[in-house]
Amino acid sequence: MNKTIFVRTVSPLLLALLMSAGAVSCTKKPSREKNARENLDYLFLDLFFGMQRQEFFDYCLEMNKQKKFIHGTGGSSNANVEYLLKDELPEPVIMRFYPNFHEEKIYEIPVLFTYASWAPWNKEYWSDKLLEQIHEVFKKWYGDDFKVINHPRQGKIYAKMDGYRRINLFIRDDQYVQAVFTDMRVETKKNKAGE
Repeated sequence: MNKTIFVRTVSPLLLALLMSAGAVSCTKKPSREKNARENLDYLFLDLFFGMQRQEFFDYCLEMNKQKKFIHGTGGSSNANVEYLLKDELPEPVIMRFYPNFHEEKIYEIPVLFTYASWAPWNKEYWSDKLLEQIHEVFKKWYGDDFKVINHPRQGKIYAKMDGYRRINLFIRDDQYVQAVFTDMRVETKKNKAGE
């Protein structure tokens, strides 16, 4: 049966349904805005405040299948997710993260960064140099209006408050630079509830 005969034998209503079904199947599900400067829920790597716990696990599993995420080292089985920043910096940097959930939704994500080539005897890969490089990456991702806070114990902290999204970036130790992304709406709610 050729195409012309088929179309003539299909009722107009059925034809309209088939065409609309085809259009729907070709339409991609709308994705969240990936511009972290404009969408305060967006964090990085398609993670966002309010992402459901199961959605996070499913997403990480899919990214693992695509060999983009791996299970991070250190700690329990759910310790962290690992991603390699290869193009953003002069040297490859390992990014490890695992969110904190409130009411089964992401409200905070601590992130650790370390050079893939870090070694205690190799000072060029220590965190003091990495802090400045990650700060430059963050300025591209989130805007360049980070404030410098000199903390008496923690030292230099790059801090940024965009509406309800707080970002702190600092040296954790000789190896690691740490960032913490916090949804202050949830943090305030938790503090009021005494959690």
